[in-house]
Amino acid sequence: MSILQIPRIHFKGQISWDPIVTNNDPVFYNEDKSQTVLTPPETMSQFRQSAIEAVKTDGNWNPHGTHRVKFFDAFVSSVDLGHGLVTTDKLCGAPCNLNAMLIDLEPYGACTSQLFFDAISFGIDGGCRIAAPRNERFTARYINFSRNSFGYTAGGASVNWQTSFATAGLKIDSHKSAALAALQHALQEADAEGIVISFNAYHTIYFDDPTLSNAVPGSGDIQSGLLYDKLMAGGFQPNPARSLIVGTIGVWRKGEPMHEPGDRALLPPLPKVKPLFAAAHARLDKNQVSLDLSNSVSETGADLKKLDWGTLQLFAVDRQNKKEYLLGSLNYSQYDRAAYEAGSGIVSLNINHASEAAQADWELRTSDGKVLLAEAPLRLIPRTPNLYLDQGPASSVKFQTYKHGKPLFQVSDVTLFQMSASGGTVTATQNLQTDGEGRLSVGADASKGQVYAYIPVAGKNMPAPAAGLSTQTYTYAYVRVRAADNDIAALPATWDNVYKHVLINWNAMAPCMDNWLDLANPAQIHSYASILHRLTVPAAFESYLFMPVTRDLTAGQRSLLYKFLDRPAAEIATEAVASTTSTASKQVATAALAASKLEQEPESLSYFAQLSRSLRSPDKK
Repeated sequence: MSILQIPRIHFKGQISWDPIVTNNDPVFYNEDKSQTVLTPPETMSQFRQSAIEAVKTDGNWNPHGTHRVKFFDAFVSSVDLGHGLVTTDKLCGAPCNLNAMLIDLEPYGACTSQLFFDAISFGIDGGCRIAAPRNERFTARYINFSRNSFGYTAGGASVNWQTSFATAGLKIDSHKSAALAALQHALQEADAEGIVISFNAYHTIYFDDPTLSNAVPGSGDIQSGLLYDKLMAGGFQPNPARSLIVGTIGVWRKGEPMHEPGDRALLPPLPKVKPLFAAAHARLDKNQVSLDLSNSVSETGADLKKLDWGTLQLFAVDRQNKKEYLLGSLNYSQYDRAAYEAGSGIVSLNINHASEAAQADWELRTSDGKVLLAEAPLRLIPRTPNLYLDQGPASSVKFQTYKHGKPLFQVSDVTLFQMSASGGTVTATQNLQTDGEGRLSVGADASKGQVYAYIPVAGKNMPAPAAGLSTQTYTYAYVRVRAADNDIAALPATWDNVYKHVLINWNAMAPCMDNWLDLANPAQIHSYASILHRLTVPAAFESYLFMPVTRDLTAGQRSLLYKFLDRPAAEIATEAVASTTSTASKQVATAALAASKLEQEPESLSYFAQLSRSLRSPDKK
């Protein structure tokens, strides 16, 4: 993870989260079948009402979400060119911009969150800036569930997000920014692949009420009741949460993972116990160690004061020769709140015994000898952490072995555990070996619709994860296989079939779609055939506007939808006029019929033009 090298650019601010959370519950959603659970003869409206009722009974805190994620009040806070933090660089104070969609591959749990987006930028057009088109989605890793015990619902957790951007497509305009000039220079080095961006999200607030706390039973009841009343009164009622963020931009180098840290992993020694001091990553450069503590040290309360562990000591432990070396120390002022926000949790220290440190395992201890973190020297990191497959031939999940934070190019033993979708149960175990390049390729079963995880552990016949998938301890990859739905693909392309087997899923689950497209209106759907083709085609899967946003359209559903969209417009419009009963919908259907007869584009009608702009623009309110 090259954010631990120089140059480093730090940023901080806030991020908003607006996911639909109805699909977090198997009562409402079947993740294996990619289907909304509609109990016959339940209607779409009845399903939506059940989701609203669950606001009060089951913690369904955002049934009207949009999945949108956005940086706000975020800016470049400091830079480090090797001589400490600087806040006077021309880039400091520049805004940070990200629009994304928060999607869980496995929506019942918390381990598979990802941000789909098109681009990220730091700075402004015409000034000093970084503009980076997406290569790969942001991935959440090393969730620290015990970061803020005073938080509400998932607000007690924090998480690291990371992705990387290849040099091709990057736009960096320095405009007298020494930090950007140094970054441009570093990108000319032979092993530079591009830039890496990592940020930590913490102190999440729900209902826009920072006083809510899990420590106070029922503290969210009033806010849940107020939301319920608003939902019952009608209208669109999203309820986003918000978090603080600190982040860092660095150079992504050859051999480093795109989506999660590849440096030395210092982990809590007791995975069965929620740690007060969570996983960190470290890197040795000559006589200096940089520690990423962005996700490690808990806050003690809503004032965000950091827990004081006193002086922390970093040791290198040579277990073979039974020797250990004190590399260096850091005091509280180096990891307190001020230091955390100034340097995004990264702490650098000059060390002794650099040659011994390069080969030994590291431990972070308190001054009285308590081990807070111990290095796991061998790690297998997945190339694709969240893999979506369509039912059919088996695919593969690939891992690369790292030792002491660097790729290990040799044959090694691996115990591979296949886990249930929840990550709580081992369903299969294999003893495998990497190839001579340290790579492991695992056949991924795609024979049926299902969700499962792989945990690779270095060594042969290693013990199974006793407490399930610990995000602090293990690297892992998730696989989601979407059912083929061949029976749906074979249906006649009538509106009744398309709505019943395809569109009702998202019409029920995503009331937010009412603001852009009436999924129950055949004339509207068909009039936007060209747009819907573009937004649902598999080639657009990574894009911000892909539909459905939850990425769970099956091949069979897509086939039936496309057959409907490809029918003659006049034929569909005539059917719509005949079947529609409401006056407003009949007017729209009649307009679509007139447009089809004139062979006009849908955008020629003002209603459709407004809808088109809404679909195309992520900033459309």
